[in-house]
Amino acid sequence: MRLKIAILIAKSAGALSRILLRKSGETIPGRVLLIIYPNAITELAKNRKIICVSGTNGKTSTTKALVTIISKLGSVTTSPTGSNLDRGVATALMRKSDYAVLEVDELHLSRVINEAKPALVLLLNLTRDQLHRMHEVKRVAERWATSAKSAPNTLFVGDVDDPFVALALSAATQSHSVSFGGRKHLDGAVCPSCGKYLKWSKNNFKCSCGLTNTSPDELFESGTAAMRNATLANVAGKLLGGKAIAIDEKSLERSVDREYKGVKANLRLTKNPASWGEALNSVVGDDVVLIVNSREVDGIDTSWLWDVSFAQLQGKRVVVCGERGLDIAYRLHVEGIEAEVTSNFADAISKFLSGSNVHVLAAYTAFHELVNS
Repeated sequence: MRLKIAILIAKSAGALSRILLRKSGETIPGRVLLIIYPNAITELAKNRKIICVSGTNGKTSTTKALVTIISKLGSVTTSPTGSNLDRGVATALMRKSDYAVLEVDELHLSRVINEAKPALVLLLNLTRDQLHRMHEVKRVAERWATSAKSAPNTLFVGDVDDPFVALALSAATQSHSVSFGGRKHLDGAVCPSCGKYLKWSKNNFKCSCGLTNTSPDELFESGTAAMRNATLANVAGKLLGGKAIAIDEKSLERSVDREYKGVKANLRLTKNPASWGEALNSVVGDDVVLIVNSREVDGIDTSWLWDVSFAQLQGKRVVVCGERGLDIAYRLHVEGIEAEVTSNFADAISKFLSGSNVHVLAAYTAFHELVNS
């Protein structure tokens, strides 16, 4: 009865948020619920299959793909807005369903595993992101490994080409590893398990302690991050009894097409070195706009810009803007790429003639402002 009353109050708070504040109402209900009933996630997770998706990049789009697969097996609840902290999880679980497919923030995954007892956890990747919050990648990997070890009834599925995901899978009682033929990792010099130098052979790694990506349970051809995430969604779905579906890779890239006074712009979300690298590889034209902000969800520390190679922009016309437009302009200058600095996106896009096709790589907050404007 107490839980039912807490849910009623939480839902009322969400409704008020939508009516008075014109917000989505996805986080407030969960926040209120966990204040009134701290064990809500544990109670609401009972009698249904919980699937968690976590990683630095690709959580939202991969979760949506997995929801499509699992919805063929029964009713599914999820967070449609991508709210992935514990309060977002609580909000999603307030809706009755057979399954819950939950996008979970990397640092909140341990709590959700402990309280929700998921049937399956899908781990995508771990790369440098929001240094003010995440600190070193190894810190998150160790938390994942500890959680995996303490959840013997949970199946952990992941991209073992990432040494940090491999660490978590190696600690799990039940695991299913997937490889795409290997790839380099910015922080892959040292083994996250024993601290020795990893032995790399082209894109594959081995360590004397046994950590490796050379003996996966399933091996696929290499491809873009979007292709890898689509494949991982289908692998997880198959392990849960679902059937593979065709997934549009472009839908997993978090990109949107817009037109501004005759200028065609492809807006793409770029939030850390890994996603910037993928996005830069997709730039095929000569006109580019880069937007860098540094709010809480973007990452206050922009030193990560020096972990990105912008060589693909050589010879292109580049215009930059955003709260940290000067940061990105200087970073480009050091790499021999001159960029024009503008005060805002409207000024930036106006620099291009009608009929131009412009690639716009935007920080998290900038991307959502443009898409929702």
